[in-house]
Amino acid sequence: MVAAMDDDASRREADAARSLAKHGLDAALLGRAMTALLGYHERDVAASSGKGDKKKVQLLGDDKLVQVQIGLARVPDRTTPKPIRVQIPHPLHRVAAAKDDSSDSAEEAEVCLIVKEESKSWVKDLVERFPDELGCVKKVLGLQSLRIKHKRYEQRRELLARFDLFLCDDRILPMVGKAIGKGFFEAKKQPVPIKLTRKEALPVAVQRCLSATYMHISAGTCINIR
Repeated sequence: MVAAMDDDASRREADAARSLAKHGLDAALLGRAMTALLGYHERDVAASSGKGDKKKVQLLGDDKLVQVQIGLARVPDRTTPKPIRVQIPHPLHRVAAAKDDSSDSAEEAEVCLIVKEESKSWVKDLVERFPDELGCVKKVLGLQSLRIKHKRYEQRRELLARFDLFLCDDRILPMVGKAIGKGFFEAKKQPVPIKLTRKEALPVAVQRCLSATYMHISAGTCINIR
């Protein structure tokens, strides 16, 4: 059984190496870079603990945000305002399955869900019925309310600062993009589209969004991913 597990791990490593090579990446160089990054993180945590900040480190956790910067060989042929979801093993935000895990140091996100006006009532009802999966949805905002109550720049800026993540019914994404203004796009907090055609799937869709990070394709040769 141990031998089978070793063989399986070897196959996964070989597949990963082939995938990296296919995209022009040096697996050995990437491994050394990650080792150096983790080593720096451990030394930084040890240094903080040695300066009387041990209690602070334990209280806040020693996890740090890692940002991956990708340099493109050429400017993309076309840009898209739609964020590209990238699933990651350790989410930036706390998901329902990890709420009772004391080792999980991710913070619970405050989410704003933008929907059609006629969908607000049943979406709010689902939020109340599924507090574990949808308790992070602190506001259900209708498109018409977005246009009327957040018309001015100051109102949109306050909305932007209030929430960690914005989700949106994919059927109204183009209209929402025009209503929120460029500040959301500059902050890389433009709404993430989700499907609301199946009501019972909303809790799963929201949790899937929380367990991922997002890549934004802009008119440049540099992509930054949290």
